[in-house]
Amino acid sequence: MNVLEAIRTKRAVRQFTDEPIPRDVLEKILRAGLRAQSSKNTQPWHLIVVEDRQVLLQLSKLGDFLGYLAGASACVVLAAPDDSPWTYFDLGQCASYLQLSALELGVGSCLGAIYQPAEAKKLLGVPADMSLQALVSLGYPSADHQVARLGGRKPISEAVHWQRW
Repeated sequence: MNVLEAIRTKRAVRQFTDEPIPRDVLEKILRAGLRAQSSKNTQPWHLIVVEDRQVLLQLSKLGDFLGYLAGASACVVLAAPDDSPWTYFDLGQCASYLQLSALELGVGSCLGAIYQPAEAKKLLGVPADMSLQALVSLGYPSADHQVARLGGRKPISEAVHWQRW
């Protein structure tokens, strides 16, 4: 799969099979995430891989829209020090690389927001000085997975300005 095709076909997956993701596949996904660019190459991220079903269930209750996480095979929680205005941009780059590599490997994914970071930090043993706002769920898409179609994307004529606004 080429990059443009991956970007064009990437969709959020929220319905998964029970099939576990092999460790070598997870490690390929993680290595891709760690290759993301970051401001001044600081690589501020710490990735917490969760495969335990009970912990996934508990995490699924820490975001208003994370219910689907309980059915995922795994998730990658993104943690970083909150010491730079670039931190969240860097984490977004890492999450994108995780998701695009998962797509190539046949693994579905969905970015999720953690609305109760203090509880998530306690659950995962994350130090207090770390920011914990997002995760990427991972799993093989179920046969009955429905692709959300909420209007597609804006055309280039509405979103792009050439030279000036």
